[in-house]
Amino acid sequence: MFRRRRFRRMRPVRRRPPAPEPVRNAMRLFEQGEFGEAADAFDNLAQDAEEKGRLVQAAHLTAQAARCYLQLDDVDAANERGMKALDLFKQAERPGAARRLGERMAKALKDRGRQAEAEALERELKELPAPSRPGMRRGELPGKCSQCGGPVKESEATWVGPSSAECPYCGSVVKAE
Repeated sequence: MFRRRRFRRMRPVRRRPPAPEPVRNAMRLFEQGEFGEAADAFDNLAQDAEEKGRLVQAAHLTAQAARCYLQLDDVDAANERGMKALDLFKQAERPGAARRLGERMAKALKDRGRQAEAEALERELKELPAPSRPGMRRGELPGKCSQCGGPVKESEATWVGPSSAECPYCGSVVKAE
């Protein structure tokens, strides 16, 4: 007559810890236009990530440092960081990310009158293997990570499921909308 309700055990929700404070601070400095301090912060974070073997994260952080130096019109430092980021992407076997970064770097070099360096970079990019075809994805990623504020681009993200990707800066999972 009376049935006992069966309760299902619910799995605990696994939440990633918030992004490390140094990553959030570096992103905040960049957004506030403090490019010198942001560049130093990104360089330190990239070095730490590389020492821990997180090559993709180190590459993204190094590329962000290069963007800071471009904002400061220090093209030599930006080019040096950009080349380091390219090498890190190659070591991490991410030729697609290396190619996209290299194309942006070549454009920035051309815009600043460094035609010879841009052409040398373009020749180097032609030697990279063609990127593999991406799988099916649903939704669109937000422009920024909700944890650290870093830019999240669909073409550069590591997809961990059909509708979620990993933030390249802090490693938190970003859901597609």
